[in-house]
Amino acid sequence: MNDAAPPPPDDPNDPIGSVRRQIDDLDSQLLALVTQRLQLAEKIVQAKAPQSGLPIRPGREVALLRRLVSEAQPPLERELVVELWRALIGASLRRQRVIDVVVGGGRGDPTRLFDIARRHFGARTRIKDVGEPQMALQKAAENPDALVAITWWPSAPGVGAWWPALSERRFHSLNIIAGLPLLATTDEPEAALFAASPIEQAGGDQTMLFVFDRHHRLQRALKEAGLAGVEAARAEPRALVRVEGFVPADDPRLALMQRALSDDVRVLGSYARV
Repeated sequence: MNDAAPPPPDDPNDPIGSVRRQIDDLDSQLLALVTQRLQLAEKIVQAKAPQSGLPIRPGREVALLRRLVSEAQPPLERELVVELWRALIGASLRRQRVIDVVVGGGRGDPTRLFDIARRHFGARTRIKDVGEPQMALQKAAENPDALVAITWWPSAPGVGAWWPALSERRFHSLNIIAGLPLLATTDEPEAALFAASPIEQAGGDQTMLFVFDRHHRLQRALKEAGLAGVEAARAEPRALVRVEGFVPADDPRLALMQRALSDDVRVLGSYARV
């Protein structure tokens, strides 16, 4: 038997109670709008032809978040906008395909990578720490339709120079499709999102190249190719290069760069931030 007394009725003359009732009404409206958004996402899923591969659209996601952040009025904070819509985007993605995340923290603290992954893909995402970044990449390469890998940013200091392993052929199916967190608070992202998905232009992009530079011609090669880039890290004879702009794998400037280097150049991926 429940002996709890019913809550007292709201006082219509209480200004705080009045505001709370308005908040309750808005919560109900928000809930209905979120439901409607997911129903529309469901229609997109049904209209799409069956396809393999991950349904991630990194360029579109960044463009959407940029628009919403620019439209947000005070006191709405941009951090809250990104947090809310990343949860909605994650929920929409789950209706198309379950995407699991493997993180490879190596020497760094994996709990931070867990937090980054959770904020990007949503609270229901399954996340597993597999130790070294190379192991996370291998898992994603072996399960291209279901897994993505999150590692520390390749050139980040203090997490071990693991990035030279990206030259191995077993990782060539993966691209960096996002620098995380998407909301930029530092010059470089904290983490990289690797997936067997094509890179996608969003505007204001940065492209990461993996270069063999045995003769130390990198700067000359960039200049001759008409690319603005800087060396982000080096492990002789390999160099990690960050280039301004979106550079797809078939960009003719890469052929010019490769000719100037007399060596290999590979696009690791691209990313854009909010």
